[in-house]
Formats: sequence, structure tokens, C-alpha cells
Amino acid sequence: MEPILSEWDDSQSIVKSKITNRASIRILERYPLKETDVETLFEAEEMAGGEPEELYKLCRQLLNVWKYAIFFQPKPENFVELLQEKNYPPPVIKGLLEAYTSETTAEVVERLATASHSAIPRVLSTDWSCRTVTRRNDVATSDREAILTFSTVDGVKRIELSGRDLEKLYWSVNRVQTSLDSLLER
Repeated sequence: MEPILSEWDDSQSIVKSKITNRASIRILERYPLKETDVETLFEAEEMAGGEPEELYKLCRQLLNVWKYAIFFQPKPENFVELLQEKNYPPPVIKGLLEAYTSETTAEVVERLATASHSAIPRVLSTDWSCRTVTRRNDVATSDREAILTFSTVDGVKRIELSGRDLEKLYWSVNRVQTSLDSLLER
């Protein structure tokens, strides 16, 4: 489901650039978050007599803005235009733009791009070695084997492939390569 940039809530009493920027950075540092998590962004001492519910209301609105911005990644000038169309006040736009052009936003996008949601660990590097087995249990044979070593975010995984497994892998890789070649010829 694609996020939708909501209209500015006119009942919002906090319209300050600095608060918007600080709340945005906190959201981005902990992104992805749920709406129920916005109340954990600020400690009670940081509110210093402020209105916590108004701050949380602003954070919920900002969370929606950041979902949209991270999903679509518009250019800064387009992002400003979109916010203006949705009636965001200039101080809020200024705070959002400062956060949007910060390194924090780029880090979030990079982190999300490299995250795996398939429960399969992300591969960092691979290594392989081949060998020929000439004797097994005092029976002379000649069989090929390969050992694939994957360094993943969950540690090192080793997979031993027999000659038959190597052949299957070879044909699978060939099918993938043929598909890529046909896409590149278009």
C-alpha cells in the first residue's frame, strides 16, 4: 500500500521549524516506527512544561510525511511543492526540508534498501573451492565436489555441493544468464 501525504491538520498548535526538525530526525533515527511508537520519541524532561499530546500529534503527522518521503523520495523542490499544496505552514516546511536534506534521511533510505524482509540473511561475500574425491570408504571413485562459503549478516554458512548439485547449479545459472541476456537485447 502506497503512503499518501495527508493535509496539514489546522488544529495543530505547534508550528515551529526547530521542533519539526528535531522530531523529524528522531523519527528518521528510529524508522520504521508505528504510530503507537511516537510517544517513545521524547522523554518527559524534554517537554519542559510543554504539551505532550500536541507534540505527539505533530509526530504522528510527521511520521506520515516521512513514510511518504521515504517511499517516493521526491527531489527537495518537489517535496516543498507537495507540502505547500497540502497547506503545511512555512516553518514546518523549513524544518522538514532541513531534515530531508540531512545525512540521516540518506542513511534511512540506504538501511531500508539493504534490509531483507524475507528472513533470509543478507550475503556479504562468497567464496568457493572445488575438489575431486578419488577414494571414499576404500572404493575408488572420481567425483567432483564444491564447497560454497557465504559470509552473511547471521555468520558464515558453508554448503557442500556434489557433482550432481554442481550440474544443477550450472544449468540454473545458465537459465538466469539467458533471461538477463534477453532483457538486455530489448
